[in-house]
Amino acid sequence: MKKWLFSNNGEITNPFTFAEAQEYISENSNLDLYVWHPSFTHWMPLSSIDDFDVEVSIPVPPVALPKELIEEYKNQEQGLFKTLTRIDNTLGNTRAALSELDNDIDTYKNFTEKLNTEVEITLNNVRKQYVALQKSIDEFKKDELVF
Repeated sequence: MKKWLFSNNGEITNPFTFAEAQEYISENSNLDLYVWHPSFTHWMPLSSIDDFDVEVSIPVPPVALPKELIEEYKNQEQGLFKTLTRIDNTLGNTRAALSELDNDIDTYKNFTEKLNTEVEITLNNVRKQYVALQKSIDEFKKDELVF
């Protein structure tokens, strides 16, 4: 025969038979009772034990919220919507500014690449002119030595 132990706010009862346990439950309508018997690995809440007939009463819904509280929440909600709208506008402006910045970056990148190409061409021309001048100087020196 199963013996049941109960914990009522930390006070543990003596072992009860099933009939005694049912009577204890009816006398202690506290649904915060915990139950244990040797086949359990740990204490279980009374409401989770199918062996016992426990009536769980549905709590009465609260009365309607006071108008002042509703108005306060509406005001807070409107304030939050205004803040969110401002943030959304700021994000939109930031996106537009970043898009313009991307366009500017592309423009400067293309401009820089074009300038780099022109500088490289100019440097190559200067090198060619230098080589040609150096050759002319060398020939001039040869001609001078011959005289």
